[in-house]
Amino acid sequence: MNHSRLSQLVAEFVPLNRRRIAGDPPLALLELERWRELRDLLAYEFGHKPPVRGETERPLRVPTHLKVRYGESHAEAVLSNLSEGGVFVRSEAPLAIGTPLRLQIEPDDADACIDVDAVVTWFREIENLDGPAGFGVSFQNLGAAEAVAIGQLIERALRETAGS
Repeated sequence: MNHSRLSQLVAEFVPLNRRRIAGDPPLALLELERWRELRDLLAYEFGHKPPVRGETERPLRVPTHLKVRYGESHAEAVLSNLSEGGVFVRSEAPLAIGTPLRLQIEPDDADACIDVDAVVTWFREIENLDGPAGFGVSFQNLGAAEAVAIGQLIERALRETAGS
């Protein structure tokens, strides 16, 4: 990973992404195209495959090591990646597809935890070449405050990964 290139991509992506999320002011068509290009370049830098033509667009998945609590037992785990649409939870005991969850994401600093509803959309039972054991979840019914908080965590993770 070229940290100088990554820093440049992040520096250009973050303000466009903020405006895209907030819609104030909305991105012009050329800005939206540049945002998509930057998202795909960052995804490539993080080792993710670009979407196949005709496939729905995927949100940018950013590497992270945030702590998360979930379920009635308040199990603790670590998030491997974070996106606007969901997270991947490392776990030796993945949950079944369709399992509804309440996640409590713990930022690395003194910020308050972010509570979000989610549902398990896929799982990997054992670690393999594709990645660690765990499960992917999709956020459900995100409010504006939660969406902004998730956006801020993504920005922070981007900057930390880029070393800026």
